[in-house]
Amino acid sequence: MLAKSWYADSAREIDYALRQLYLLAADPEIDFESKAQSLLKIGCEALNLSLGIISKVTDERYVVKFSFGVLDAPTVGTSFDLSGTYCVHTLEASDVTAFHHVGASAIKTHPCYADFGLESYIGVPLTVHGKARGTLNFSCASARPKPFSAKELELVRFFGKWISKEWERKLEKHDLENKTMLLESILEAMPDAMVFANRHREIVAVNPAAEKMFGYPSSDLEGRRSSALYASLDVYEEAGQRAYNQEVSGKSAPMMVDYMHKSGRIVVGETHSAPMDSASGDRIGYLAVIRDATSRSRADTERDNAIAAASHELKTPITALKGALRLLELYTTDLPSDAKQLLTSAARSSDRLEALTRSILDAGRLSAQSRQVQFEEVSLSLLLQSCVFDTERFAEDNDVQVVAPKTTRADYVVRGIEAMLLQLAVNLVTNAIKASPKGGVVELGLFPDRAGFWVKDNGQGIPERIRPVLYDRFTKAGETSYRFGGGTGLGMSIVKAVVDQHHGSISFDSEIGVGTTFYVELPEVE
Repeated sequence: MLAKSWYADSAREIDYALRQLYLLAADPEIDFESKAQSLLKIGCEALNLSLGIISKVTDERYVVKFSFGVLDAPTVGTSFDLSGTYCVHTLEASDVTAFHHVGASAIKTHPCYADFGLESYIGVPLTVHGKARGTLNFSCASARPKPFSAKELELVRFFGKWISKEWERKLEKHDLENKTMLLESILEAMPDAMVFANRHREIVAVNPAAEKMFGYPSSDLEGRRSSALYASLDVYEEAGQRAYNQEVSGKSAPMMVDYMHKSGRIVVGETHSAPMDSASGDRIGYLAVIRDATSRSRADTERDNAIAAASHELKTPITALKGALRLLELYTTDLPSDAKQLLTSAARSSDRLEALTRSILDAGRLSAQSRQVQFEEVSLSLLLQSCVFDTERFAEDNDVQVVAPKTTRADYVVRGIEAMLLQLAVNLVTNAIKASPKGGVVELGLFPDRAGFWVKDNGQGIPERIRPVLYDRFTKAGETSYRFGGGTGLGMSIVKAVVDQHHGSISFDSEIGVGTTFYVELPEVE
């Protein structure tokens, strides 16, 4: 090839090579293998050399990945010791390396020269994801009459950068394909429905579990508004507001949402939702993971109804029992002391039984409200005022004062069911009154910097053994029930249920002999 009278340092030949490379790079239909093979041909013609190789170097082994040559080009997969190739110098230099006449150079004793007699060579390292993975090199058995020009060195350097980037893209594409296959397998195997929507709330993809849950093939769902899956637009808007409040507050919790099957039946779904953002922070869509909770919801409803019905049936005989005991108390002067004690014990037991029945009915009522009543805007300031009013008589009976100190924040507005939130506050204040000594003070107020309120008493504090199970129904520790100085054992379980239904959080600080403070946080309406 060196018999030609022109060399690649002419601007015309380099420009021609760059135009060919541009056409090669601009065609999206050409795969990496074809690009690599074409690059070797372009390089050989531009440099007037007979052999081009793209190698991969691993553990001191040089493996031919692509080759192009006029005669006797090594086949793909041919392997050499790296030290037996000129490329060892290229990798050591970490840049373009060239020899125009090896036999008259410092490397004339190199094994590659002895084995193959290659007189001219130019090569560049291929750096992929920050690591040298191989080389791009061109060579010939004939020596060149003069060294490679600066333009030729720069051309090969540019070739190396381009094919390195193409190699990176190939690896990234392969990795993406593997991850996509893995994700598709996960979506196929997921027992829960998964719905992906774009930022306009249009469904872009669903998994097979979602097709089964809603009764539609994916082709019928894709492109439709996600509101089509909900039982009503009110439910859709309510779920959207709750999800927004969760995102703003940074607290994620599952939501029970009513959806509609293609047949028209209601499907209750335990829903986890999350926004999806791009690497730059732009909102690109939303993901919902939905577990069919219809059977569980139906069972919960039936259980609550059964308990409520039984409790309601108990109200009449309990009322009659309490009336009879009160009537007997009118004649205690004629009874012996043992009988008086027995009557007093029976009266107290009937009071506890009545309180237990009332708490069970309250729990059932609140549970039903959470399923049937739509959330509304609730003023926390007015809520606490109502709480103080509702607990005033109970506080007086226990010789405890309830005060609400002013805060720097006038009010917060949250979305919820007012009756449930009032029950939550009343339960906390009532428990604080029970825990307080005679002449004690119970304080409550709003947080100055976030939506929520606190309730503080100066009682004996919550025993350590009770704290992990404080919100369980009928909490017991060992043989002792802890019920804030008497009660049904349901009050704190109701408190926790209300907080969860409003996607809030509850915590407390307690010190034995000093008192307890409860903190309730709720998502604020923006």
